[in-house]
Amino acid sequence: MAVDPKKMTENELHEYVAETEGHENQVTGVVGYFYRMYRAEVLERVKGMCGEDVLEIGCGEGLMFEGVDMTPVQMDVSMRRLAKARDKNAALLCADGYHLPFRDQSFSAVLLVAVLEHTLEPWRILAEARRVLKPGGKVVIVVPNDVTMSAGRLVLGKFPIRYPDHLTFTTPSKMRKWLRQGFVVKEKFPLPFRFLPFSVNLFYFVVAEAV
Repeated sequence: MAVDPKKMTENELHEYVAETEGHENQVTGVVGYFYRMYRAEVLERVKGMCGEDVLEIGCGEGLMFEGVDMTPVQMDVSMRRLAKARDKNAALLCADGYHLPFRDQSFSAVLLVAVLEHTLEPWRILAEARRVLKPGGKVVIVVPNDVTMSAGRLVLGKFPIRYPDHLTFTTPSKMRKWLRQGFVVKEKFPLPFRFLPFSVNLFYFVVAEAV
């Protein structure tokens, strides 16, 4: 079935992809190797925090904290994905990242791991993240390079070549623009090869502090 993103709402598209491409597929094989790499970077930056101080937006099937001694607040817009979560004790919530159901200054860290590319207006997600962050709190972001990611999917024989619910092409320059309001960037580097530019890497990793 061909998918035309222009004919579906974001939520409809996310549910369609949740049905056809589970997150479980992203943690095995070659893809899983790179997932574990950026997962380790993310977990390092929330190490020692209380679970209730951490919010993960777009948690999918809740795999980020699987096997970790921390129970953060994890939310996703897709009920289908949340239903597949194996950890039934996790604090899972179905909600929209454009309208976070939390009070201002509720968290010390907000995670946006492989999320912004799935939205049409990523700056709105970041504005909500800023709203719920305490002063000095940090947002941890991972975005893909859709060019190299698509090339990899082609090599692995995965179709469509580009993830059908990647709605925004993310770049370091766009990230700087989106973070200009309300954040100061503290860390930024490509992965998996930090010594090479983003253009030939798979991911871009950013940590920004709320001001």
